[in-house]
This record gives sequence, C-alpha cells and structure tokens, in this order.
Amino acid sequence: MEITVRKNDLVRELHLVQGIVEKKNSIPILSNVLAEAKGKELRISATDLDVSLRCGCPAEIADEGAITLAAKKLYEIARSLPEADVKIKVLPDAWASIECERVTFKMAGLPKEDFPSLPEAKGKGGVEVPGEVLRELIARTAFAITAEDARYYLAGALMILDKDGVAMVATDGHRLSYAHRQSALKLADPQRVLVPRKAIHELARLLEEEETVSFQQVENHLVFVVGGRTLASKMIEGQFPAFEKVIAVTGDKVVNLGREELGTAIRRVSLLSSERSRAVKLSLNPDRLDLAASSPDLGEARESLAAEYKGDSVEIGFNAQYLLDFLGVAGTEAVRMELKDHESQGVFRPQGSAETDYRYVVMPMRL
Repeated sequence: MEITVRKNDLVRELHLVQGIVEKKNSIPILSNVLAEAKGKELRISATDLDVSLRCGCPAEIADEGAITLAAKKLYEIARSLPEADVKIKVLPDAWASIECERVTFKMAGLPKEDFPSLPEAKGKGGVEVPGEVLRELIARTAFAITAEDARYYLAGALMILDKDGVAMVATDGHRLSYAHRQSALKLADPQRVLVPRKAIHELARLLEEEETVSFQQVENHLVFVVGGRTLASKMIEGQFPAFEKVIAVTGDKVVNLGREELGTAIRRVSLLSSERSRAVKLSLNPDRLDLAASSPDLGEARESLAAEYKGDSVEIGFNAQYLLDFLGVAGTEAVRMELKDHESQGVFRPQGSAETDYRYVVMPMRL
C-alpha cells in the first residue's frame, strides 16, 4: 500500500474513531485502526467488537493495500505533522512509513487479516431520518442513560420509529427523559430498538455536520449511515421498562419558571448541598419558589424566586444535577414544573416548544 492524503482529512477521520477503539488493550488488534487503500479513497475502520465505525477520505493511491496501526499513536502523529500532504507506505513485516515534508515516522503494525470483519449496511433498505432530529433527541435524553452496565436493559436509549416520527427514551431508574419529534418517515412497520450508550454518543459526534441518517437493522446489529461513514452496534437484547404510564402522569401544582433564573438559583444553593446526595429542597408557595440546600459539614443556602402560583404549598427534594441536566437542554426561555406531593415524581417540560414533545420525569429525594 502506498498513498498520499491531505493531513487535515487524515486527522479528521482518525479523530472520529478514537472513541471506538478498545482502551483496555486486552486484545491488541482492537487498539488498532484498519487502514485500507482502494480506488480513490483511504478507508479507516475501528471496532471494540460491540461498536464499529468505518469512515474514509480522498487519497491519491499509487498502490492498493491495507494494514492496521495503533489508533491513538497514529492520530497523535498525524496531528503533529506539518500542514502538508502525508505519504503512507506499507513496508515488509507489517511496518509502515509516514512521511510529511522533512518528517518521517516508522510504525509497527499488525496484519490486516487479524482485524475483525465489520457489519455493513445492506442495499438501500434503510429508514431516512433527518440528522437534526436525531441530534436533538440524543441531546435531550442521552444524559439519563444509566452508567451501571449491570442493568444492561437500561444501558442505552430506546429509539422508536413510526409514521408519526421519531422518539427517544432513556432512564437510569431515578429519572426518565422522553423526547418525540414529528417527521414524515418512509417505513413499512414501526421499529423499537435499544441503542447502547456508547453507540448513542458516537452517533451524536457524527451528526454534527450531516443532514440525513440512514438506519437499518442487519441481523443483531444496528447500522447508521451518516454521509460516507458507517456506525454499527450490537443492539441491546432486553425489555426496556414500560415508560408510557410514567410520562402520562401529571401534577396538580403547576408553575412556569424562567429557565436561566431557575438554573442559576439551583447552581448557587447546591454549592452547600451534601456531596453525596446533591439534594436541593424546593418549596412551592403562593407567589414564590424557595430553594434550599444544606450539609452538616458545610452549612446551608437559601434563595427565593418569584413565581406566578396560587395553589397549595408543597415541599419536595430533587438531585440538583438532575434538574440542571434538564435545564441545560430544555432550549426555551421558560420551563413548566408539575408537582403532586413530596413522595411523587416531578414532571418538567419546556414551555413554547411546538416541534418537540419533551418530558422529563424525576423521582423525589427524601429530605
């Protein structure tokens, strides 16, 4: 293999695969990327056996071929090179030379035959989904995915595709985030799939530039084609919790609040919240919302916000970070808070968001 490629193109594609490659180094080949030269393109592939990404960039190819090289080190080398064309050549015994102007590197690689085969999209059978729709849904739900791998059925987001549009749901058992966007999709039957956490985050990175995503299921894999890049992931086998009843619950104590004002107050009082619980007490009273946090070791903090509310008073505790996560992606000037009592979940929604049905349900904390 012998190719010439623009430095910026090489760096861009190597950057995208950094989140895919295996970091634990238990299987050496999984720390490598597969570089393949064919036609007029350099193809770069990475996998951890659960999630894979195949991308590429234009290249002048003098000799077709392939090799695998350490992903992180190749990326670091590419970034360090002068702003000029880069020449990559495969040498005997799975070595490669990388040249740019007066700079030369030689890297030890592994044979391409050692690299796992990757899932591919099949024909044109995918569902076309607007990229900006997926980008918004991921931003509003991904933070609620559990970080506990033992609860595998929660370690991803439920994606629902039907004739009415796209919905995404995520929960960690303490909170649930649901977002739905209307979109005219061309699909024969509704689809419900569990997309793993890592695949969700990598898909979000690919969606920064592209307008359309083609999605399809290939055996037990989910395949997303974004521009000239293909992201594939094993789907999660398991039953996602029944969320429909959760998002249908409403509270009779309703108040609209300024998003930035509420977020600033929560950040301020939570400075003295317990490091372990991060609890903030909300006291909703006629004409005001009182916020308070305390810690035996640190002290206490209080703040009051004006509120257009005339109902019964209620006190409830929430994890401050859970509320800030919602406020950070609500995207509107005002948010709606619905409460019932101190033992029931709170429901939060953006106010004035016509395109997206977004609901965020948070379980209360014992004060």
